[in-house]
Amino acid sequence: MKTTSYDYKYQHLGTVYRLIEQFELISRTDLAKLSGFAPASMTVLTKTLIDNKFILERTSQNLPSRGRPAVGLAVSPFYWHYLCLTIATNKLSVTLCDLSGKLIQLCDYPITQEEYSNLDDYILSSLQHFATQIDIEQKNLFAISVSVVGKIDATRRIITQLGQHLIHCPIVDRLATRFSQPILLNEHFQLWFLAESALGSLISNDNVIFLQLDDTVNLSVLLKGALLHQDEHKRMSVDKMIMPKFSALSDEIAEGLNDVERYQLANQVTFPALISLIDRYLPNTLTTTQDKIAWFCEQVEQKNDKAHPILEHITDNLAYMLMNLVNIFSTEKIMLNSPLLRIKQPLFEQIQAKLKQNLLLSDLNIDLVTSQYDWDSTIIPSIAIKLGIYEGTLLKGTIEF
Repeated sequence: MKTTSYDYKYQHLGTVYRLIEQFELISRTDLAKLSGFAPASMTVLTKTLIDNKFILERTSQNLPSRGRPAVGLAVSPFYWHYLCLTIATNKLSVTLCDLSGKLIQLCDYPITQEEYSNLDDYILSSLQHFATQIDIEQKNLFAISVSVVGKIDATRRIITQLGQHLIHCPIVDRLATRFSQPILLNEHFQLWFLAESALGSLISNDNVIFLQLDDTVNLSVLLKGALLHQDEHKRMSVDKMIMPKFSALSDEIAEGLNDVERYQLANQVTFPALISLIDRYLPNTLTTTQDKIAWFCEQVEQKNDKAHPILEHITDNLAYMLMNLVNIFSTEKIMLNSPLLRIKQPLFEQIQAKLKQNLLLSDLNIDLVTSQYDWDSTIIPSIAIKLGIYEGTLLKGTIEF
């Protein structure tokens, strides 16, 4: 679709806002130099943002200097707020933040599988409870970001999968009956690597493999600054990649599956698959996947000999999958996010050693790194709103020229 001069005005506002947020306090003169906009245009743009309470003027005075204090511009944390919903397999997190990203209110609500069939009703009732904790209506809501640890449909209006459970939750339409603000629905994995690429520790890296492992395997490759897989969900499908039989555990973990499905990656390393090994070799009375994974990590930390083969099984499969991708793309940085990072040291040591042993490109030095953000960090759903401001798309319904 062709970009109009009208659209460019909002893009320019977003550019100015991003620079002000990046530098925290900056003068109009420096803004004009960094953005390339004429000083007269900068005056109009900053006035528009001030009038709409997105930024404000602040004075800065160095102690040795005399005379009138310098005036700079900063993001205003006082007027606009936004709401973030993170929907995981077992928990709904609702957070209210001011425009600077500061957390105002947080409430967690447990989700059981019984709620999956009427998840939209449960989310709305949870929001109603959240509203009793803080008056949302008085907070000048700017937008709502919904982040799903699962999958959504192509229209970005319906949650279609939570963890490994297929569901049908028309969450955007249901929220629209309660809120008039823009509602942004995205997959948590997508928002995570966007946050890392735009704001986090990988902001200057152009070649990265992003891997998230829990109930599912999510993977994406950033190659020369562009996502390799450019569909609406920006994800590579590796679930059915066939793994070698590394040990007897490769058969034990998927006893009930046929020979074709048994060695598929998703049936070897995802948490629902690993549970059978944990229960067999590390007996426990725990009932949730999260607790069983934490129990496994605890046994690794305590150097339980029965936990070691399970860890070897995980790292054998991850290293084999990553080895193939690294040999194809020559990517030297891999970012992993998973509850298994509790045992980061032995996990990374084994993966690194196995990659080094099997890589065809012997001159590559693979750097395994962890995410700057916790998996339940509010920064992850917030990035959808921040990018909407930076690109100007979320400013159209709020600012009038």
